[in-house]
Amino acid sequence: MNGWTGTIVRVDLSDGKITTEKTEKYIKYTGGIGFGYKVIFDEAPLAEPFSPENRLVFATGPMTGTLAPSTGRSEVIGISPHVYAPGSKHPLVSRSGFGGYWGAELKFAGYDALIIQGKAPKPVYINIHNDTVTIEDAAFIWGQDTFAAQDAIKDKQGDEKVQIAVIGPSGEKLVRISPIIHRIGNAAGQGGFGAVMGSKNLKAVAVRGTKGVAVADKDGLVKYVKSVREFQPGPLGSTPLSTGPLSWTEKHVDPKDINKQALRFDQTKSCAPWLSEYHVKAQSCYSCPQGCYAYMNVPGMGGGAVSCTQWFYSWLGNKDKATFLANQLANKLGVDTFEMFPMIQFVWYMQDEIVDGKSILRHLLDKKLVTPEIQAGLEKGHYPPKGDLGVVGLETLMHMIAYREGFLGDALAEGFRRAMDIIAAKLESVGLPAAAKAVMRFEDMEGIMGGVVGGNGGWGMSAHYDPRSFGYYWAVNFAMENRDPNRHSMTNLLEWTGLKFEQAMPVAKTIWGEEVAVNGLSDLARKRDVPLTWNGDKSAMANATITRFIHLRGCIKDSITVCDWVFPIMTSGREDRKYTGDVSVEYKLFELVTGEKMTQDKLNERAARIWNMHRLVTALEWGGGKPVNLRKEHDQLPEHFFTPAQTRLLPSYPPAERPHPPLDRSHFEATKTEYYKNMGWDTETGLPKLSTLVALGMGDAAEAFEAKAFRLPA
Repeated sequence: MNGWTGTIVRVDLSDGKITTEKTEKYIKYTGGIGFGYKVIFDEAPLAEPFSPENRLVFATGPMTGTLAPSTGRSEVIGISPHVYAPGSKHPLVSRSGFGGYWGAELKFAGYDALIIQGKAPKPVYINIHNDTVTIEDAAFIWGQDTFAAQDAIKDKQGDEKVQIAVIGPSGEKLVRISPIIHRIGNAAGQGGFGAVMGSKNLKAVAVRGTKGVAVADKDGLVKYVKSVREFQPGPLGSTPLSTGPLSWTEKHVDPKDINKQALRFDQTKSCAPWLSEYHVKAQSCYSCPQGCYAYMNVPGMGGGAVSCTQWFYSWLGNKDKATFLANQLANKLGVDTFEMFPMIQFVWYMQDEIVDGKSILRHLLDKKLVTPEIQAGLEKGHYPPKGDLGVVGLETLMHMIAYREGFLGDALAEGFRRAMDIIAAKLESVGLPAAAKAVMRFEDMEGIMGGVVGGNGGWGMSAHYDPRSFGYYWAVNFAMENRDPNRHSMTNLLEWTGLKFEQAMPVAKTIWGEEVAVNGLSDLARKRDVPLTWNGDKSAMANATITRFIHLRGCIKDSITVCDWVFPIMTSGREDRKYTGDVSVEYKLFELVTGEKMTQDKLNERAARIWNMHRLVTALEWGGGKPVNLRKEHDQLPEHFFTPAQTRLLPSYPPAERPHPPLDRSHFEATKTEYYKNMGWDTETGLPKLSTLVALGMGDAAEAFEAKAFRLPA
């Protein structure tokens, strides 16, 4: 095969059995999340997250391990312990992913995916070296942080080039917000899959491969990659006009200078200039020219790589070395950095909110639900002027979560949204109903940076980008996922480019046409007190079209696999191109690598199979095999997105803008209707139609679904 290795390895930790199977079994789902959703659907759709029956799938795609640019991603799929859906009869399937070199190394070892099931009787790690796959004793690294554990495995194996995915103490403690860490900064953050590894007594997966990945047209691939490199943008901040915490710091583009292409993005300058003296270099993932990680070495804190939300402590107001320590602690202990935005806000809220003359935190102290030491540490970490937002409060919070220290640490280890329910219930049980009610008021807390990060986005997770700011296409994107959606397809165009409205709209028109661009994106530059524009059916169809684009392109990215920050290449850094990218790159790379004749429509069809498989698994889980109306039950947003702006809580620190006016529920529902039509789903229930699945070549999946559950709409 070209692109794929043709082999998947399966490890059953319960009995130690290791087997291989042919990739061909899953090939019509491409790779990455497509493989993962298919495995879950076939084998364990109703498993509990921490049960041995749950499958944990690490999957790559046909681009992984090739010269195709920005293809260093590995996808992780399973039943998530992080996702919080009280209305569902069973926990929901979800996804995460990480960059680095692990996925390429798995391909070099000869495997497209790794399927893990069962539970080891004692701590172990999986060791893969080409055709040799073994289960090794992990007693020597159990309890260690992720950096120390990786070093110990490399020392034991005498090989610095081994690539490792590992969990920290939080994963061992089944902390629901624990990521899987690779190297010193790559993380499969949301989803809690570090806890799934911990539940299986699996500390790490070490991979070393010395094989290559065959491609159909090597010369053609090299030539095409060079041409793409001439206009490929920097991650997120994709034009020299961009400003803000994730934007270019080198304001020039020389398409003929590959080194400048790789060195134009220094997040330390934009996110934490006070750490610039400790910045060593930009760090890239496999086959990526972008260098979006900032590698730093801070005295007393060691070396580490920081990118995007790993700067969370800076974005929350810290201005000293603790910015870097926050990232180091999160990566070493294994705590999701994106969860830290609402988590820290929640802790501050419990210190600020006074009920019957005392803060909520003091009430917890009085009831011996918090120790004096933890209470003092958390108050030390309060924002100024009551605290210093420095090291002590940070270390207190991170350790109490990672090690589930006391009642409060145990509650916060469940994730901020579950923690709210747990703490409120406990306060109610000890005779403090007013304090319990105040805790639940935090549901209405805004995120920071205009809603770009933080806040209650649904599914128990912090929110990437507020749909009231971006549009109804983003609202439907939120509702259809089983997690914070975090798809950068649209925000790369709208949030980070620095393009003015009149510059961005021509780009949008080349992608979707004038009617969709005008009716779906006309709110790009509106003032904060102006609600989203609505032009009847035209707006509904435009928003639905963009939502479908986000979902299909997301499935393409996470199955072939390429970086979400880069693809689709909607914009370019080059003025002579009018800052316009090329959204056809994925399918052209696919054809050159695999040899399969490809068009955008054909690649979209592959993506639609994956997204429909996700939908089928979700329907099984939500109803437990009984008939379900996903439109009414699953495809919803937290109520606060529809309530007046004046009812929302604004963060006390850092200062926040008042949110845009609320979404209109009828407009939201109208967009959903058009979206279902676009997807070939039943507009009453939101379920995939049988005819749609058959047309996609998924008749076997439809038959299997109906055997497990109920009849699908015709």
